[in-house]
Amino acid sequence: MTWFIFCYWYEPDAPQDPVGLVRVWSLADALTQAGDAVVLFPPRYRSASNSFAFKVVPIRLIFLPLIRPLSYALFSFVHGLIRAVQTRPDVVYYRWMDSPHALILAKLLRVPCVCEVNGEPVPDWFTEKSRFSLGVKHFLAGFALRHCEHVVVLTSGLRSLLHERYHVPLERIEVFPSGTDVQRFVPQDTVSSRLQLGLHQSLLYIGFIGSFYRYQGLSCLLDAMVLVKKVCPALHLLLVGDGEVREELRQQAKRLELENCITWTGRVPYVDVPVWIGAMSLCVAPFRGDRGETSPVKLFDYLACRRPVVASAIPSVVSTFTAECGVHLIPPDQPRLLANAIIALVQDPDRCRAMGEDGRRFVEKTFSWAVIAQQLRQWIHADTRVKTHAHSHVL
Repeated sequence: MTWFIFCYWYEPDAPQDPVGLVRVWSLADALTQAGDAVVLFPPRYRSASNSFAFKVVPIRLIFLPLIRPLSYALFSFVHGLIRAVQTRPDVVYYRWMDSPHALILAKLLRVPCVCEVNGEPVPDWFTEKSRFSLGVKHFLAGFALRHCEHVVVLTSGLRSLLHERYHVPLERIEVFPSGTDVQRFVPQDTVSSRLQLGLHQSLLYIGFIGSFYRYQGLSCLLDAMVLVKKVCPALHLLLVGDGEVREELRQQAKRLELENCITWTGRVPYVDVPVWIGAMSLCVAPFRGDRGETSPVKLFDYLACRRPVVASAIPSVVSTFTAECGVHLIPPDQPRLLANAIIALVQDPDRCRAMGEDGRRFVEKTFSWAVIAQQLRQWIHADTRVKTHAHSHVL
């Protein structure tokens, strides 16, 4: 099959590896390795100029408010039409981006359209906007999702939400959670990783990797660190990433007198993430209770590197992970419970080692990108065969 994949993601500093596009890069690579042809239409960030096994058509953006997403929709639509003259796609796949331009392109080309929804199309925080904007977003989402041949969601909760809120038939919605690249995210030697990163061997490191958004629960993690330090003074926190609440977190850390036990790395290249995970004895994902429906990508990466994880027991996490998968679940927004879980694990290296082994086996079996891509291909192939057979029978 030939895939046209459209994906828009905006980050102010146009980083080398926009975190929102990691899943799309990985999916495109896995489909290519499975033998399909892929043409990807990402914004023209620096990462779009890298060398890939699939074809990349970078889309120029006009960096003005409101015009920016519209420029991506218009320019990517035009590039898609031009590319279709050279290579006709069998499938148009796009991540929902408040614009149905990929769906319109698929209808013009008379090929199936797959829409990926990796979070609520109109998240709760958007209710702060005007009622008119809210109505437009809901209308666009409902129209697009009801007219796509296939809808991919990352959690079962999102599947129910799309059915109930936008009346998308359940038979057109399939759950394909995020995964990880088990060839890139492999267990690293702890000592070597710390040497490579210039970290002290005498400290115990726990860590978080990702964007610094409020829903990540990092404020709760800092509160928990105050309690952890009283019991484990040699424990050090690695915060790998950046984001909108960075300065708030730094000020909180200063008030709590945690400056000496936290390393703030800023953004790091995606290729270096496994080394940072390898330097950690324990990884954390302290999502807030109001996180909403999404697939927590970082947990798959942590587990692939054979590291135990402490994570908030929000619905999208509980539906995928259990203690047998290498994840210790705790109620969200509870600093003391988070601290107790961290202390218990760092003081029990044998249990940490066993959890890491369980986690690696878990993602290898079910959540590698190769497995997910193959399941997606089979689903679309099967549905296409059924429709073709049905139409032939009618004719």
